[in-house]
Amino acid sequence: MTLSGFQGLVFDLDGTLVDSMPLHLAAWAHTARVFGFHFDADWFYELGGMPSSKIALLVAEQQKIALDPLIVTRCKTEHYVANLHKATVFPAMLELVERYHGRIPMGIGTGSPRINADAVLRNTGLDRYFPVVVTADDVDLHKPHPDTFLQVARRLGVEPAGCLVFEDTGIGVQAGQAAGMQTCMVRDGRPVDLQY
Repeated sequence: MTLSGFQGLVFDLDGTLVDSMPLHLAAWAHTARVFGFHFDADWFYELGGMPSSKIALLVAEQQKIALDPLIVTRCKTEHYVANLHKATVFPAMLELVERYHGRIPMGIGTGSPRINADAVLRNTGLDRYFPVVVTADDVDLHKPHPDTFLQVARRLGVEPAGCLVFEDTGIGVQAGQAAGMQTCMVRDGRPVDLQY
């Protein structure tokens, strides 16, 4: 796969552009200890891109325990935000972004709330590359629904079919495909099967 021919590049944030998933997982592990639910790192990783309140509801449903999603989310978010300054950009992804900045319109579609996404982008310097950032606060239906990515394409002024989505989770790839976009998996901070 090559990038020439795409009218827009759409990036997930956590685990795709920035190495922040360990911070999210540490926050969930902390929250699991506080509230007494089972923590499975692989299960939580695969839900990357889904808002924390929805993950808390899934935990309560699957583990058959009573949890207040707002209180659980507050605990998880406080732990994550306290460590958010540790998030770093994946070098291979930064190289890709720098190479195509100004050549192909680029936007971010993330399941993070606006306040967290803006902080990560500001702290890492990525904010200078992305005029369009769609967060969990901007849509009602989150990944794996296509709404986040469709809104990025709309704000970029490009057709969804002309976009390539970079994602690190299965539900993110599902969202990209549901939006009618081509998808590229990012593993360990590197795009898979991509020539650029």
